[in-house]
Amino acid sequence: MAKTLVVNPGSTSRKYALYTDGVLSVVLFFEETGEGFAVSVTKGGVKLSEEPITASQFANSVAYTLTYLTENAEITTVQDLQKVAVRVVAPGTYFTEHKLIDEAYVAALESVQDVAPLHIPGLIQEIQACLSELSHATIVGVSDTAFHTTIPEHVSSISIDRTDAARFDIKRFGYHGLSFASVARRLEEFFDEVPKRTIVCHVGGGVSVAALLDGKSVATSMGYTPASGMIMGSRGGDVTAGVLATLMQKKKMKVSELYDYLYKKSGFQGVAGVRDMRLVLERAAQKDVDAQLALDMFVHQAHAWIASHVVQMGGVDAVVLTATASERNPQVRSLLMSNLELLGIHLDNQKNEDCINCESVISTTDSPAKIAVIKTDESGEIVRTAESF
Repeated sequence: MAKTLVVNPGSTSRKYALYTDGVLSVVLFFEETGEGFAVSVTKGGVKLSEEPITASQFANSVAYTLTYLTENAEITTVQDLQKVAVRVVAPGTYFTEHKLIDEAYVAALESVQDVAPLHIPGLIQEIQACLSELSHATIVGVSDTAFHTTIPEHVSSISIDRTDAARFDIKRFGYHGLSFASVARRLEEFFDEVPKRTIVCHVGGGVSVAALLDGKSVATSMGYTPASGMIMGSRGGDVTAGVLATLMQKKKMKVSELYDYLYKKSGFQGVAGVRDMRLVLERAAQKDVDAQLALDMFVHQAHAWIASHVVQMGGVDAVVLTATASERNPQVRSLLMSNLELLGIHLDNQKNEDCINCESVISTTDSPAKIAVIKTDESGEIVRTAESF
């Protein structure tokens, strides 16, 4: 039996999925909870366990996962794992293709890690742990930006000197591509056909909005790095050039300090003092002014991106809400879909409230644009891609 381990390191979570002959066997999900760290185990769609873990166990989650798989007879030894597929979130044309991971690949990641300090250092750590623990296996880097290579040049280009853009490989690469690809694969299942014009909102630790024309990406809110676009847990989104210059001047920041500021001290963390959306929602409900401001900013920016994508596509036929916050929380979905009737997007409040960690169409029966909650399946998308290697 062919066994593949999918490694999906996110900005606030790490997911490991074991596939046997292309079929999902078991999932271990490590996450920051806002109050610490936890790991849950799911098998056959049923959560078997969830327990708190230490920061050290979170940092060494590859070893934890391999021990669990062995002790619970999911694998006999680590030698059973012949292929490892790693989700790669990194800026650069080099990373817009799926590739075998070798020393040159790791070196390429190291050359851009300062540009994406929330993702790449941890990604390199995960890859090196896999190279150490699973040196016998084929290790594939599965691109999180490949899905967005269909974005037109006038949308992906950034208005700086074209020589500099080419020399330093600067453009809107877009991210969450594996999530969007997994959703695009299932559009017909929910809407009876692939909608001509679809808006997808990915709301988890990271947040982005994408426009799909006939199921292919034509625009997305994230740009050059995963810190761009919308306000997120600890990422500021599109902070304007003048603000960056002022911060560097007034705070006498080095470039590395600026990146650290934008990735780890901005977003919900900067505005509300907490990075986890669940805590922001709780504090807003308790009349915390800063938390409410953060929520208002989130909704405003989401609406701005949704509206711009609708204009670009000339309308909208379907909206998909995906990733952890969208899937779990009716309040988040209600905020995202509020006041969009002008665009033909009508949420059915009762359907929305009834959908708790489920998949369903939650628009009104007469809504011109249908709304669906579809669970992201980055792991499934990753393993399908890795099968070609």
